[in-house]
Amino acid sequence: MIDPVLQARVERKLDLNERLVWAGKPVPWAFSKKTLGAMLFGIPWSFITAIVMSGFIYGLFFTEDGREEPLALKIGICIFFVPFVAIGVCMLGAPLWARLRTARWVYAVTDKRALLIGLFHTRDWRASELRFVDRADHRNGRSDLFFAHDGGNGNGTRCPTGFHNLPTAEASAAESALRTLMKGRNNA
Repeated sequence: MIDPVLQARVERKLDLNERLVWAGKPVPWAFSKKTLGAMLFGIPWSFITAIVMSGFIYGLFFTEDGREEPLALKIGICIFFVPFVAIGVCMLGAPLWARLRTARWVYAVTDKRALLIGLFHTRDWRASELRFVDRADHRNGRSDLFFAHDGGNGNGTRCPTGFHNLPTAEASAAESALRTLMKGRNNA
């Protein structure tokens, strides 16, 4: 049974005479775990940036050493630190950004293709492009479905991709739908 909300979202992306076989969502927090390294590196980055930036700002605006720097220089030095602060904020928020980015993802299998529907983009793999399906179950109740597809570059290179961080209960239905899709390609 497909969730009606997911079904409605996927059906807007379907071609004429295309039938939805399976739809599911990944576990968004599982993508956040891959960004913990960036977040941990962001802590010392932000700390060092804050210390250096505060030293420069204090030296420029709050000391009376007998010389007056031009206002343009003061503003220029402050602007110089903006990218470093932005990088620190992005690294510290990496797990949140990953979760927000993947929270609206939907994986789907139709009778003609496999789809990954994001907030702003949709990727699809036609049945004729799929080469094999493999499944990896994890101990934490999640599964990954991998499949190879033709890279579209014309030289026969196979590119691996798949549906990641699916609840294990949904992975078997998705695997079955992908195998049926590939079998239908071979019979056509």
